[in-house]
Amino acid sequence: MAKPSETAKLAAVLLAAGQSTRLGQSKQLVEIDGESLVRRLARHLLGLDPVCVMVVTGYGSSEVQRAVGDLPVNVVKNESWEQGIGSSIACGARYSPEEIDGLLVAVCDLWKLDALDLERLLTAWTTDISRISIASWFDEESFVYGPPAIFPRKLIRELTSLTGNQGAKALVARHQDNVQFIEVENAAYDLDTPADLEQVVKRR
Repeated sequence: MAKPSETAKLAAVLLAAGQSTRLGQSKQLVEIDGESLVRRLARHLLGLDPVCVMVVTGYGSSEVQRAVGDLPVNVVKNESWEQGIGSSIACGARYSPEEIDGLLVAVCDLWKLDALDLERLLTAWTTDISRISIASWFDEESFVYGPPAIFPRKLIRELTSLTGNQGAKALVARHQDNVQFIEVENAAYDLDTPADLEQVVKRR
């Protein structure tokens, strides 16, 4: 087990490239309290004081870039965004700095995720920066896990090889003996359908 690290260097990739066909509008630009989801999560990620935050765009790239234009983030366009989330993760990973110890991968539609959730994930990861730290929760009686997740430096090359629409779950499965699951209940609330959007509207 690696020693705890309080000086580990982290970078973050925020995925905001999809077309949101099930929702019927760009989820990246859905607003909560007057702030778009992509800007909201980018701001929370910046609060972790990372080496950099990379926002991966694709569909509606110009609009997404404008939404985060006042934040100190790097905007990277995935020209192959239609191939799926795997290609967007790979795109962000390829632009990550070499000197980092870990890469946090997040999606912009987790509308209940807040700064404390991200801090909890980061704190857990720094206890052993050689491991994958990934959010988990219970859906009724089923154990579920998914983004956000922090991957150690040794796995970033594998992230750059992802393709298609399966995200990084296959990578997590390949390294299941080196994963710690961190309870983050708010990671369960994503925005995929009009019914999900109704929940967001009710919250407002």
